[in-house]
Amino acid sequence: MMTKIFIVLTAALFSGFTLACEIHLPQHLVILGDAADFNQTIHHAGCDQETLNRVNTTLSSVEGKIPASQFLEILKLKNQVINIRPNLIQVQHMKHLIREQLSIPSGVQLQSLEAINSPNYLSLAPGDRIEVECIGCLYGSKQPLNINVIGFDGTYKSLMIKADFKKMVRAYRVNTFLPAFSEISASSLKEEFVEQIPHTDLITDPELLKFYKLNKPVRAGELLRKSDLNALNLVKAGLKTEVIIENQLLKLKTHGISRSNGGLGDFVEVFHPQKNKKYLGKVIDINKVLVEL
Repeated sequence: MMTKIFIVLTAALFSGFTLACEIHLPQHLVILGDAADFNQTIHHAGCDQETLNRVNTTLSSVEGKIPASQFLEILKLKNQVINIRPNLIQVQHMKHLIREQLSIPSGVQLQSLEAINSPNYLSLAPGDRIEVECIGCLYGSKQPLNINVIGFDGTYKSLMIKADFKKMVRAYRVNTFLPAFSEISASSLKEEFVEQIPHTDLITDPELLKFYKLNKPVRAGELLRKSDLNALNLVKAGLKTEVIIENQLLKLKTHGISRSNGGLGDFVEVFHPQKNKKYLGKVIDINKVLVEL
Protein backbone atom coordinates (compact mmCIF):
# COMPACT_ATOMS: atom_id res chain seq x y z
CA MET A 1 0.00 0.00 0.00
CA MET A 2 2.80 2.42 0.96
CA THR A 3 4.54 1.60 -2.29
CA LYS A 4 1.47 2.57 -4.30
CA ILE A 5 1.13 5.90 -2.43
CA PHE A 6 4.81 6.65 -3.04
CA ILE A 7 4.42 5.91 -6.75
CA VAL A 8 1.35 8.16 -6.99
CA LEU A 9 3.08 11.05 -5.19
CA THR A 10 6.20 10.65 -7.30
CA ALA A 11 4.14 10.66 -10.48
CA ALA A 12 2.25 13.78 -9.36
CA LEU A 13 5.48 15.54 -8.48
CA PHE A 14 7.08 14.57 -11.78
CA SER A 15 3.95 15.70 -13.60
CA GLY A 16 4.18 19.11 -11.86
CA PHE A 17 7.77 19.55 -13.00
CA THR A 18 6.96 18.61 -16.57
CA LEU A 19 4.04 21.04 -16.67
CA ALA A 20 6.10 23.94 -15.30
CA CYS A 21 6.65 26.71 -17.86
CA GLU A 22 10.05 28.43 -17.75
CA ILE A 23 10.36 31.80 -19.52
CA HIS A 24 13.58 33.77 -19.88
CA LEU A 25 13.18 37.39 -20.96
CA PRO A 26 15.77 40.05 -21.82
CA GLN A 27 16.76 42.01 -18.75
CA HIS A 28 16.38 45.32 -20.61
CA LEU A 29 13.97 45.57 -23.55
CA VAL A 30 13.33 48.68 -25.66
CA ILE A 31 10.22 48.54 -27.84
CA LEU A 32 10.86 50.41 -31.10
CA GLY A 33 7.69 49.98 -33.12
CA ASP A 34 3.99 49.47 -32.64
CA ALA A 35 3.95 45.99 -34.21
CA ALA A 36 6.67 44.39 -32.09
CA ASP A 37 6.78 40.57 -31.96
CA PHE A 38 8.96 39.24 -29.14
CA ASN A 39 8.65 35.52 -29.90
CA GLN A 40 12.24 35.38 -31.14
CA THR A 41 13.63 36.91 -27.96
CA ILE A 42 11.49 34.91 -25.49
CA HIS A 43 13.40 31.76 -24.52
CA HIS A 44 11.18 29.17 -22.92
CA ALA A 45 10.73 25.55 -21.95
CA GLY A 46 7.50 23.67 -21.33
CA CYS A 47 5.27 26.60 -22.35
CA ASP A 48 2.27 26.37 -24.66
CA GLN A 49 1.62 28.88 -27.42
CA GLU A 50 -1.25 30.58 -25.56
CA THR A 51 1.11 31.44 -22.69
CA LEU A 52 3.74 32.78 -25.08
CA ASN A 53 1.13 34.90 -26.84
CA ARG A 54 0.05 36.41 -23.52
CA VAL A 55 3.64 37.16 -22.57
CA ASN A 56 4.19 38.78 -25.98
CA THR A 57 1.09 40.96 -25.61
CA THR A 58 1.88 41.88 -22.01
CA LEU A 59 5.40 43.03 -22.86
CA SER A 60 3.92 45.59 -25.25
CA SER A 61 1.59 46.99 -22.59
CA VAL A 62 3.99 47.50 -19.66
CA GLU A 63 6.78 49.97 -19.02
CA GLY A 64 9.39 50.56 -16.35
CA LYS A 65 11.24 48.24 -14.00
CA ILE A 66 8.93 45.34 -13.30
CA PRO A 67 9.57 42.50 -10.79
CA ALA A 68 8.90 39.04 -12.20
CA SER A 69 6.23 38.47 -9.53
CA GLN A 70 4.37 41.60 -10.71
CA PHE A 71 4.69 40.52 -14.34
CA LEU A 72 3.08 37.19 -13.41
CA GLU A 73 0.26 39.04 -11.68
CA ILE A 74 -0.38 41.05 -14.85
CA LEU A 75 -0.46 37.86 -16.92
CA LYS A 76 -3.13 36.37 -14.60
CA LEU A 77 -2.51 32.82 -15.75
CA LYS A 78 -4.50 30.27 -13.73
CA ASN A 79 -3.95 26.58 -13.11
CA GLN A 80 -0.47 26.69 -14.56
CA VAL A 81 2.95 26.74 -12.96
CA ILE A 82 5.10 29.41 -14.60
CA ASN A 83 8.51 30.82 -13.72
CA ILE A 84 9.96 34.01 -15.20
CA ARG A 85 13.59 35.03 -15.24
CA PRO A 86 15.26 37.40 -14.51
CA ASN A 87 13.69 38.60 -11.27
CA LEU A 88 13.61 42.22 -12.52
CA ILE A 89 12.70 43.24 -16.09
CA GLN A 90 13.08 46.73 -17.54
CA VAL A 91 10.85 47.72 -20.47
CA GLN A 92 11.09 51.06 -22.28
CA HIS A 93 9.09 52.43 -25.20
CA MET A 94 10.92 54.32 -27.90
CA LYS A 95 7.99 56.73 -28.37
CA HIS A 96 8.56 58.00 -24.82
CA LEU A 97 12.34 58.23 -25.31
CA ILE A 98 11.73 60.32 -28.43
CA ARG A 99 9.53 62.76 -26.52
CA GLU A 100 12.13 63.01 -23.77
CA GLN A 101 15.15 63.55 -26.03
CA LEU A 102 13.79 65.55 -28.98
CA SER A 103 12.44 69.07 -28.72
CA ILE A 104 9.17 68.30 -30.47
CA PRO A 105 7.31 71.52 -31.36
CA SER A 106 4.09 72.34 -29.58
CA GLY A 107 1.06 70.82 -31.30
CA VAL A 108 3.01 67.91 -32.86
CA GLN A 109 2.17 64.36 -31.79
CA LEU A 110 3.95 61.09 -32.49
CA GLN A 111 1.52 58.82 -34.29
CA SER A 112 3.43 55.60 -35.05
CA LEU A 113 6.90 54.06 -35.23
CA GLU A 114 8.47 51.28 -37.28
CA ALA A 115 12.03 49.93 -37.32
CA ILE A 116 13.81 49.82 -40.69
CA ASN A 117 15.47 46.49 -41.61
CA SER A 118 15.45 45.28 -37.99
CA PRO A 119 13.00 43.88 -35.41
CA ASN A 120 10.76 46.36 -33.63
CA TYR A 121 12.64 45.94 -30.36
CA LEU A 122 16.13 46.14 -28.86
CA SER A 123 17.59 43.88 -26.21
CA LEU A 124 20.16 45.85 -24.21
CA ALA A 125 22.93 44.78 -21.88
CA PRO A 126 23.16 46.30 -18.38
CA GLY A 127 24.64 49.80 -18.58
CA ASP A 128 23.75 50.40 -22.25
CA ARG A 129 22.07 53.71 -23.09
CA ILE A 130 20.19 55.09 -26.07
CA GLU A 131 20.47 58.41 -27.89
CA VAL A 132 17.86 59.61 -30.39
CA GLU A 133 18.89 61.86 -33.29
CA CYS A 134 16.75 63.62 -35.87
CA ILE A 135 18.70 65.81 -38.28
CA GLY A 136 16.59 68.49 -39.95
CA CYS A 137 13.33 67.11 -38.60
CA LEU A 138 10.22 68.18 -40.50
CA TYR A 139 7.91 66.17 -38.21
CA GLY A 140 5.90 64.75 -41.07
CA SER A 141 5.13 61.20 -42.17
CA LYS A 142 7.90 58.58 -42.51
CA GLN A 143 10.40 60.85 -40.76
CA PRO A 144 13.75 58.97 -40.39
CA LEU A 145 15.25 58.91 -36.88
CA ASN A 146 18.69 57.61 -35.88
CA ILE A 147 18.83 55.41 -32.79
CA ASN A 148 22.33 55.12 -31.30
CA VAL A 149 23.12 52.46 -28.70
CA ILE A 150 26.17 53.31 -26.59
CA GLY A 151 27.43 50.27 -24.71
CA PHE A 152 28.75 50.37 -21.15
CA ASP A 153 32.09 49.17 -22.57
CA GLY A 154 32.31 51.99 -25.14
CA THR A 155 30.88 50.06 -28.08
CA TYR A 156 28.60 51.90 -30.47
CA LYS A 157 25.93 50.78 -32.91
CA SER A 158 23.26 52.60 -34.82
CA LEU A 159 19.95 51.74 -36.46
CA MET A 160 17.16 53.67 -38.09
CA ILE A 161 13.44 53.86 -37.48
CA LYS A 162 10.75 55.83 -39.28
CA ALA A 163 8.21 57.89 -37.38
CA ASP A 164 4.87 59.29 -38.41
CA PHE A 165 4.14 62.61 -36.74
CA LYS A 166 0.89 64.49 -36.98
CA LYS A 167 0.43 68.20 -36.44
CA MET A 168 -2.47 69.22 -34.24
CA VAL A 169 -4.28 72.52 -34.33
CA ARG A 170 -6.76 74.18 -31.99
CA ALA A 171 -10.31 74.05 -33.33
CA TYR A 172 -13.84 74.72 -32.14
CA ARG A 173 -16.80 72.37 -32.44
CA VAL A 174 -20.35 73.70 -32.33
CA ASN A 175 -22.27 72.11 -29.45
CA THR A 176 -25.71 73.40 -30.42
CA PHE A 177 -27.55 74.22 -33.65
CA LEU A 178 -26.77 77.72 -34.91
CA PRO A 179 -29.06 79.34 -37.50
CA ALA A 180 -27.83 81.32 -40.48
CA PHE A 181 -26.86 84.99 -39.96
CA SER A 182 -26.53 84.53 -36.20
CA GLU A 183 -23.54 85.69 -34.18
CA ILE A 184 -21.42 83.10 -32.35
CA SER A 185 -20.94 83.11 -28.59
CA ALA A 186 -18.18 81.24 -26.73
CA SER A 187 -20.79 79.21 -24.82
CA SER A 188 -21.96 77.57 -28.08
CA LEU A 189 -18.47 76.20 -28.88
CA LYS A 190 -16.26 73.46 -27.47
CA GLU A 191 -12.47 73.72 -27.84
CA GLU A 192 -10.49 70.68 -28.96
CA PHE A 193 -7.32 69.76 -30.84
CA VAL A 194 -7.66 68.07 -34.23
CA GLU A 195 -5.18 66.96 -36.85
CA GLN A 196 -4.06 69.81 -39.07
CA ILE A 197 -5.19 69.15 -42.64
CA PRO A 198 -4.25 71.67 -45.36
CA HIS A 199 -6.98 73.90 -46.79
CA THR A 200 -9.58 73.10 -44.10
CA ASP A 201 -9.58 76.78 -42.91
CA LEU A 202 -10.58 75.89 -39.35
CA ILE A 203 -11.28 78.66 -36.87
CA THR A 204 -8.36 78.65 -34.42
CA ASP A 205 -8.83 81.98 -32.62
CA PRO A 206 -12.22 82.46 -30.90
CA GLU A 207 -11.43 86.12 -30.17
CA LEU A 208 -11.97 86.92 -33.85
CA LEU A 209 -15.51 85.51 -33.90
CA LYS A 210 -16.97 88.77 -32.57
CA PHE A 211 -16.17 90.25 -35.98
CA TYR A 212 -18.19 87.65 -37.91
CA LYS A 213 -21.63 86.11 -38.27
CA LEU A 214 -22.70 82.82 -39.83
CA ASN A 215 -23.57 82.74 -43.51
CA LYS A 216 -25.43 79.41 -43.24
CA PRO A 217 -26.94 77.10 -40.60
CA VAL A 218 -24.38 74.99 -38.69
CA ARG A 219 -25.40 71.73 -37.03
CA ALA A 220 -24.30 70.63 -33.59
CA GLY A 221 -21.08 68.61 -33.72
CA GLU A 222 -19.59 70.36 -36.76
CA LEU A 223 -16.19 72.04 -36.68
CA LEU A 224 -16.41 75.77 -37.30
CA ARG A 225 -14.66 76.93 -40.50
CA LYS A 226 -13.89 80.33 -41.99
CA SER A 227 -16.08 79.43 -44.97
CA ASP A 228 -19.06 79.33 -42.57
CA LEU A 229 -18.61 83.02 -41.73
CA ASN A 230 -19.16 86.44 -43.22
CA ALA A 231 -17.31 89.44 -41.81
CA LEU A 232 -19.40 92.07 -40.06
CA ASN A 233 -19.07 95.64 -41.33
CA LEU A 234 -16.87 97.09 -38.60
CA VAL A 235 -16.37 100.27 -40.59
CA LYS A 236 -19.36 101.87 -42.30
CA ALA A 237 -19.39 104.46 -45.07
CA GLY A 238 -20.02 108.01 -43.94
CA LEU A 239 -19.14 107.44 -40.28
CA LYS A 240 -16.24 108.85 -38.29
CA THR A 241 -13.36 106.37 -38.26
CA GLU A 242 -10.16 106.30 -36.25
CA VAL A 243 -6.96 106.04 -38.29
CA ILE A 244 -3.77 104.60 -36.78
CA ILE A 245 -0.60 105.38 -38.70
CA GLU A 246 2.52 103.48 -37.68
CA ASN A 247 5.88 102.08 -38.62
CA GLN A 248 8.81 100.74 -36.62
CA LEU A 249 9.66 104.19 -35.26
CA LEU A 250 6.38 106.01 -34.69
CA LYS A 251 2.68 105.63 -34.08
CA LEU A 252 0.15 108.40 -34.80
CA LYS A 253 -3.60 108.61 -34.43
CA THR A 254 -6.02 110.72 -36.41
CA HIS A 255 -9.55 110.34 -37.77
CA GLY A 256 -11.62 110.80 -40.86
CA ILE A 257 -14.77 109.72 -42.67
CA SER A 258 -14.88 106.24 -44.21
CA ARG A 259 -15.71 106.16 -47.91
CA SER A 260 -16.96 102.52 -47.86
CA ASN A 261 -18.02 99.63 -45.66
CA GLY A 262 -15.39 97.16 -44.54
CA GLY A 263 -15.06 93.95 -42.53
CA LEU A 264 -12.05 92.72 -40.59
CA GLY A 265 -8.98 92.71 -42.84
CA ASP A 266 -10.59 94.72 -45.64
CA PHE A 267 -8.93 97.85 -46.96
CA VAL A 268 -11.04 101.01 -46.98
CA GLU A 269 -10.39 104.65 -47.83
CA VAL A 270 -10.77 107.21 -45.06
CA PHE A 271 -10.98 110.94 -45.89
CA HIS A 272 -9.78 113.65 -43.50
CA PRO A 273 -11.78 116.80 -44.49
CA GLN A 274 -9.75 119.32 -42.46
CA LYS A 275 -6.46 118.16 -43.98
CA ASN A 276 -8.07 117.26 -47.32
CA LYS A 277 -6.15 113.99 -47.14
CA LYS A 278 -7.00 110.37 -47.95
CA TYR A 279 -5.79 107.30 -46.07
CA LEU A 280 -5.98 103.70 -47.24
CA GLY A 281 -6.05 101.47 -44.19
CA LYS A 282 -6.86 97.92 -43.12
CA VAL A 283 -9.87 97.39 -40.87
CA ILE A 284 -8.67 96.09 -37.48
CA ASP A 285 -11.62 96.82 -35.17
CA ILE A 286 -14.94 98.66 -34.90
CA ASN A 287 -14.50 102.09 -36.55
CA LYS A 288 -10.74 101.63 -36.65
CA VAL A 289 -8.25 101.19 -39.51
CA LEU A 290 -4.48 100.72 -39.59
CA VAL A 291 -2.15 102.42 -42.07
CA GLU A 292 1.30 100.79 -42.13
CA LEU A 293 4.05 102.98 -43.54
